[in-house]
Amino acid sequence: MNCFKTGFAKVNIVPSYPVPLAGYGNSHKRLHENVLDPLYAICIAVSDGENTLLLYHLDLTGFPDENVAVCKDAIEKTYGIPKQNVLFNSTHNHSAPHLLSPLESIKVYTKELHEKLIGLAAPALADLEESTIMIGSGKIEGHNYVRRYLLSDGSYGGDNFGDFENNTILAHETEADNTMQAVRFVRKTKKDIVMVNWQGHPHLAGGTKSMTSDLVEHFRNTVEAEHDVHMAFYQGCGGNLNSHSRIPGENRDRDHVKAGRELAAGLTPILAGMRPVKCGSIKTSITTFTGPVNHSLDHKLDIALKVLDMWEEKGVREANVFARANGFNSVYHANAVKRRYNMPETHSYQIGAVSFGDVCIAWAPNELYDTTGMFLKASSPFEMTFVCGYTNGSNGYMPTIKAYAHGGYGCDTCRFPAGVTEKLTMELLGQMVNVK
Repeated sequence: MNCFKTGFAKVNIVPSYPVPLAGYGNSHKRLHENVLDPLYAICIAVSDGENTLLLYHLDLTGFPDENVAVCKDAIEKTYGIPKQNVLFNSTHNHSAPHLLSPLESIKVYTKELHEKLIGLAAPALADLEESTIMIGSGKIEGHNYVRRYLLSDGSYGGDNFGDFENNTILAHETEADNTMQAVRFVRKTKKDIVMVNWQGHPHLAGGTKSMTSDLVEHFRNTVEAEHDVHMAFYQGCGGNLNSHSRIPGENRDRDHVKAGRELAAGLTPILAGMRPVKCGSIKTSITTFTGPVNHSLDHKLDIALKVLDMWEEKGVREANVFARANGFNSVYHANAVKRRYNMPETHSYQIGAVSFGDVCIAWAPNELYDTTGMFLKASSPFEMTFVCGYTNGSNGYMPTIKAYAHGGYGCDTCRFPAGVTEKLTMELLGQMVNVK
C-alpha cells in the first residue's frame, strides 16, 4: 500500500569564483584554487497529502542559524510549507565555503546559495510520486574511530590536545558508533530514493586549497550507479569521531575516494536486507533549548586575544605552543574563550523531531557525540530513528559528562559547561515522543 509521495531534486552549489574554505583555522587565508569534488545540495520532499517535509542534504561544513532563518522564511512564504517541516543537514566536510567569513566573496556566494536552496524545493515537489517505505541498518567497521584516547600516564589526549610524544596510546575513550542506517522510498515509476544516516568526520581530503565534498561524493556516486537510485546523506553524531585512528594497526587510510566506495560496499547488504515499515501521517515537533554559557575563563580574554594574534601572524603550530604555555589546550580553546566572552549568560536555539510513518529524525544544530546518538536511537519508540547533528544551524560541540571529566578538545570549545548535553539529550527524547 502506498502511504507517502516522495520527490528528489539536486543542484550544484560550487561557486564560480574563489571563496574561503571552512573546516580548519585561519579560513580566510585558505581561498579555494580548484574543485577536487563538486558540492551539491539535495532536497527530498515527503508528503502525506496534508503535510510536506523538505529534507535537505548540504555538502557544507555547517549552515549557520542566520542562513537557516532566511531560507525557512522564504520557503514558507513561497511554498506554504511550515518552517518546522524543513531540515537543513550539513555533511560537515572540511573544505566547503566558509559561510561565517567576513570576506565579500562569501556575501555574494551566500546570496546565490540561498536562492538555489529556496528554488530547489520546486523541482523536489514537482517530482513527488507515490511510494512505500523500507528500512535497514548494519555495522560497518573500520571507518569511524573515537578521536579521544586514554594515555599511558592515565590522562586523556585527542587530535587537538594531550601529550602524545611522552605517552603510549592505550585505547579509545569510548567505542565508536559504526551503525549505518537507510530508508528507501520505493516509487512506482521513478527512481527510488535512499536516505542514509551515518556519523563521522569527512575530512580525508581536507586542509588544502581544493574544494571537496570529500568521501560523501564518492559514496553517493557509487551507490547511485550500482543501485540505480537517488541518494542523500544525512550526517549523524560525529563530534568525537574521526575517519582515522592514531592507534597503531588501525586504519589510517586517507584516500577519500576509496573510503567513499567502501562505505557504498557496506550499504549494499543493508539495501538487500531491507524490510517494510508501517505508514502514518507526518508529524513535527520543535522546541527552544536554552543552556547557561560557560564564562569561567572570561578573565583570560586578554591572553586569549594574544594567542589569536599569534595564530594570525605566525600560524597554528607556533600559536598552539604559546596557547598551551598560557593555560589553553589549543588556539581553538582561546578562540572559544573570545566567543563566549561576548555571549549573554544563556544561549538558546531550536531543536526538534519529525516523523513519517515509523521513521523519525531527531535533530539539533550541534556536533553531538556519537554516544548521544546511540542513546537516543536505543531509546527511540520508532522502528527507525536518524539522530542528526549539524542540522538547522551551527552551535558547536556538545560533549558528554564523561568527556568533560577527561577534558580537552570539544569540551574546551563548547559554549556550555558540563551537564548541558545531558539536558539537551532528554529534551530531544521528548521531541521524539511528541512525534510518535
